Amino acid sequence: MTTIKGVQIGQKISINFMTNMQKLHRGLWPWDKGLKSRLPLHYKRRYVESWMKEPAPVHYRPELRRYIPDQYGEPCATQNVPIPVLFPKEADEGLWGGEGFVAGFYKKHDKLTKPRVAKIWKPYLMRRVFYSEILDQHFDITVTRRTLDLIDEAFGFDSYILNTHEVDLRSKLGNTLKRQMLLALVRKSMHPNDPKRRDEICAKYEKFVIPEEEAEWVGLELYEAERKQHELEEAERMKNLQPLKSRFAEQLLQQLKESETKTLGGESSSPVSWLRKLSPFQDSKN
Repeated sequence: MTTIKGVQIGQKISINFMTNMQKLHRGLWPWDKGLKSRLPLHYKRRYVESWMKEPAPVHYRPELRRYIPDQYGEPCATQNVPIPVLFPKEADEGLWGGEGFVAGFYKKHDKLTKPRVAKIWKPYLMRRVFYSEILDQHFDITVTRRTLDLIDEAFGFDSYILNTHEVDLRSKLGNTLKRQMLLALVRKSMHPNDPKRRDEICAKYEKFVIPEEEAEWVGLELYEAERKQHELEEAERMKNLQPLKSRFAEQLLQQLKESETKTLGGESSSPVSWLRKLSPFQDSKN
């Protein structure tokens, strides 16, 4: 491999000519300058994993065999191509379990001579109330039948949220709930008036506990992470920022304290303070 003017030559697919999406799909962080490059390492790892991970198949059944016979009986390689799914903005306000809108064509088998008809398959939505024992709150959420089945398989609403990857949740509401649950577990802030209940919940979900500085970034979109990183850097800058007035005042006080220990006009400075020297009402004989 050779590098010519900063461009790497000799690889099968040079990363210098990849788009950001291609780099993310290959597990590479594409930004090495600017605010994105200063994001925490654990957030970069989770974000890249979300691009590399394939969502769970919902609208199709993947073929597990590598080769299947064609119409002539000859073996051909299996191609599991995911069906394109459309997720409207309302999907971020509920828990659809990976379901979305599928656009395609419909054709009856008994009428092969007629043309295909365009059709959109929509998920069946319903509103249900769920209780989170970690957050100690009830939530009225729009869900699908698949979401209810997944919650039953996980034996609880909290277990479903914590066990499901952000790619399969496909919801800002789900990511927000997951982040709040992780923070409540690491801070042990649930049920402040019932220590026994709090200890039971912490022991039940002990395997999901992660450091607090990592839990604060779980489920954030890239623009949200940039905003959070900017706020942290701005807060640190303002914390270390000191006005010139305060700095000069400290320097003046330091100089006056040092002059107090020195001899003024050939006299000992121990009994006389600099404030008495500057007082216009002080008797000159004293």
